[in-house]
Amino acid sequence: MIKIVIVDDEKHCIETLEHHLNKIDHVQILASTQSSTAAKSIIEEQMPDLVFLDIEMPTLNGFDLLHQFANIPFKVVFTTAYDQYAIKALKINALDYLLKPISKKDIEAVLEKLSNNEIINTIDQVNNIHQFANGKLQDTIAISTLSGLQFIKIENIMYLDANSGYTTIILNDQSKLLASKNISTFEDVLEGNPLFFRAHKSHIINLKFIKNYIRGEGGEIIMQDNTSIALSRNKKQEFLAMFKKV
Repeated sequence: MIKIVIVDDEKHCIETLEHHLNKIDHVQILASTQSSTAAKSIIEEQMPDLVFLDIEMPTLNGFDLLHQFANIPFKVVFTTAYDQYAIKALKINALDYLLKPISKKDIEAVLEKLSNNEIINTIDQVNNIHQFANGKLQDTIAISTLSGLQFIKIENIMYLDANSGYTTIILNDQSKLLASKNISTFEDVLEGNPLFFRAHKSHIINLKFIKNYIRGEGGEIIMQDNTSIALSRNKKQEFLAMFKKV
């Protein structure tokens, strides 16, 4: 039996979650609250396995609330209306979330991840997301790998290589990580960082680790580890314009 607490300032959102959860046999709703200030004591008293936590709430947002915990003996799935900034913060820290309006199918997918121990919550994630939410630029990214969670410096990423539904991350020391996210997820996370460029559907590169460029129809980019990366023809002009600035 999966024990659940719901925290959301909007009553209709709680009712929607309760409606869907009540149709699933192996879950039990322990409590729900619209109060962000009362939520911490309710969670500590109820000791749930999983908390559905709204991000946008008055007084304390979901990030602030989670930051109050010294340790996190429960799993968290954030719930949010579409908010690019909040979603980027969640992706950068490899945290799970559901977009409102939430469906029964969404919930079942989350519960399956929970059953497979695929939902990971750490204090580092919480601290990082709290800083991000308070306008501090984050220099690390949480990588969800097959063996767990690893934090790496963004500036140390040399390039990313699409690998079916996964992504291989090559670092400047030439070590590699296989992340259990597709490359489009990392493109969203790195959006706005002037050093990263989607050179091809299969590659995102860090411009500071380019060794040289070989001209051609699209051309080839040679990275510092001597890996040759094809440059898409329709990306050539954009790349050359960016390369001149580096």
